[in-house]
Amino acid sequence: MKAFFLLPLAGFCLGLLPVTAQTRRPASDTPAKAVTVAQGEVARWAGNCRRCALEKRAWPAVNGTCYYPVDMEMKAGEYTISRRTTGGKLETARLTVTEKPCVQEDIKNFPKKEYVNVSPQNQARAASEGTEVNAVIRYKDEVRPAVFDLPVGKPVNPLPKGEGNFGACRTFDGQPRDRHTGQDYPVGAGKAVLSVGNGRVVLVADHFYSGKAVYIDHGNGLVTEYFHLQSIAVKDDQTVTKGQKIGAVGETGRVTGPHLHFGVRWHGACINPGFLLVDPSDLPQVQ
Repeated sequence: MKAFFLLPLAGFCLGLLPVTAQTRRPASDTPAKAVTVAQGEVARWAGNCRRCALEKRAWPAVNGTCYYPVDMEMKAGEYTISRRTTGGKLETARLTVTEKPCVQEDIKNFPKKEYVNVSPQNQARAASEGTEVNAVIRYKDEVRPAVFDLPVGKPVNPLPKGEGNFGACRTFDGQPRDRHTGQDYPVGAGKAVLSVGNGRVVLVADHFYSGKAVYIDHGNGLVTEYFHLQSIAVKDDQTVTKGQKIGAVGETGRVTGPHLHFGVRWHGACINPGFLLVDPSDLPQVQ
């Protein structure tokens, strides 16, 4: 039987990238360079980059390349991106964000009824946990240097094909819930879960919705999430290396069966983690 798992707490993704598309400029003022991406994707601008910016947000380049993560709920429209080259030159381009409609998933006869009709006590618990998580995944003006490169490693090895449910709009037992913020991988209980890159563990938790969870900061605003674990093999503030075991697949929290939820926040944007697992040259490029 296919095991579904449900998105984490409301607010874990919403409001993390409140950027508004600016007014369209006259054609003469429009940047000559451009790139188009869908919600939840990542744009790339390669070549001698030192610093990157999307509207009023800025961050360092990664190994000379600018990456622009687009939140899954960023408003469709046109935005200005820029980069400062290693030679000091400032360049701008147009980023067009297109809408990516969410897939509807209707999950019926959900077995864990405490997640269907959530008690006031669990609502309060989840709200408190949301505050804790938002402190870890939100956009920050200053970030640690990147200790990763793209593509990142696999969170389990071998990695099966994902369920294709990133960003899904869900209901269960007829009740609507927030969108799914990660990618589900059908992996059996007990399978080793691996850090996808070098980094530092910034949160180890046992949360109402996400179950046993690990959050790892890889520098440059990149945070990876591993949910519903059976067990955890790392501690808060521990340094980890790419491919290191951080836990085991389980079915804790709001799930119907064992699997791995793998999520990514990059500069506060909730993005499809699959885009970090491919060759970066395959990402949409500024042309």
